[in-house]
Amino acid sequence: MKLQLLEDRGNLAEIEGYLQRALDLSPDNIEALEEAAHFYDVVIPDSQRAAYFASRCRERAAALVTEMDGILATSDTAR
Repeated sequence: MKLQLLEDRGNLAEIEGYLQRALDLSPDNIEALEEAAHFYDVVIPDSQRAAYFASRCRERAAALVTEMDGILATSDTAR
């Protein structure tokens, strides 16, 4: 879900609305969390929001790594 935020600064409120909608629909979507962190870090600077979304993105990424490690461990055992 790349919004091309830095290329299209035309209607930031609209872009922010789309980003919020994506997060409402899928609050653990790692791509949406990443985009939100970048959006609030660079496009509409808000360090607290940027840190919040960056933290959530890291948590989800860590959980994803754990999930993938489990799959790999099972795959290695099955061989």
